[in-house]
Amino acid sequence: MTSTTRQPSALPKFYIAGMGMITPVGGNTATTAAALNAGISAYGESRFYNKNRKPITMAAVPALAFEQMDVEIDEGERYNEQQDHVIKMAIAAIGQACDEQPLEGPIPLVLAFPEVEAQADFISSSKLIQNLSHNCQPWIDPQLSRSLHNGRASGIEALSFAYEYLYEPYGDYVLIGGSDSYRHYSRLDLLDADDRLMVAGSQDSFAPGEAGCFLLLTKNPANAMARDGHIVALSQPGLAHEPGHMYNDEAYRGEGLASAFKETLDKHPTSDIHTIYSSMNGENFWAKELGVAQLRNKSAFRDPVAVRHPADGYGDLGAATAPALIALAATDLLERNEANTHLVYSSSDYGLRGAVLVNRQKVQQR
Repeated sequence: MTSTTRQPSALPKFYIAGMGMITPVGGNTATTAAALNAGISAYGESRFYNKNRKPITMAAVPALAFEQMDVEIDEGERYNEQQDHVIKMAIAAIGQACDEQPLEGPIPLVLAFPEVEAQADFISSSKLIQNLSHNCQPWIDPQLSRSLHNGRASGIEALSFAYEYLYEPYGDYVLIGGSDSYRHYSRLDLLDADDRLMVAGSQDSFAPGEAGCFLLLTKNPANAMARDGHIVALSQPGLAHEPGHMYNDEAYRGEGLASAFKETLDKHPTSDIHTIYSSMNGENFWAKELGVAQLRNKSAFRDPVAVRHPADGYGDLGAATAPALIALAATDLLERNEANTHLVYSSSDYGLRGAVLVNRQKVQQR
């Protein structure tokens, strides 16, 4: 029996049919992208203090944004500020992502969550999905919802899950995304114990942020959001594990990210990557792996290749990181003509690494 290899052009693809986000610098994808392009930063001293009684620098969604949201959170349940924000940001972002499509019933949802080790007092997946089901009708059904708990890279893991399990048996649409916030001491204290939080005088740290970011994906390019005759496709992503991650004693060599790059590039070969959208958040730890991944896959990139790390403006978005980066990369591709392909990657504290190509394509004439 002769084996056959499917050509890249014949591989299944997801196309972006809708995008939604609320971040510290914008109430939707367009305003967030514009703010970041203008160099706007939402960093500021927060009401949270570290173990040395210094105010922690954070990036927060403006309080007025939450006050203006018309949502119904479970009666009888008590949610802390972090949980309240996570619910409301998710509802707002899902609404933006789904509003433009004629969705008449529930669609599969894959939710990205913080890593298990960081989830003390974080809202449970069942409670979040319950609130989404109530407020995002008819799109969300708990029976069609799944959650992945691997932090920053979970959004790319959600895309991989959609390709592996949801592409064939379900309808035209899948919804992936995450909503995350660091605004609770149970989350901050874990980071503070390792001196990772940005305060006055810190040299190697990051500013915690918060955001809800969701992508409505479709198998049918005719249903994709189009601008000036172009749509955006997402490759089958690459996933890998970094043995020498931040909380492991093994040597940190950057093998995981290099493998994630290679996996998606092997399926979708290119030599035209214009920009890398990175989850780097300001901590020195994350720089080495990007250098290794670029060097080992250098034929895929333009010379020079640009690198963007939007956490400089909106802070570290945790489990919402990857969906936000994908949406920003897609927005950039639809608004300019000199680029056709960007690469998005995201790295989690406990080792998961994910990479995906975001590609602009012409609308095919019927």
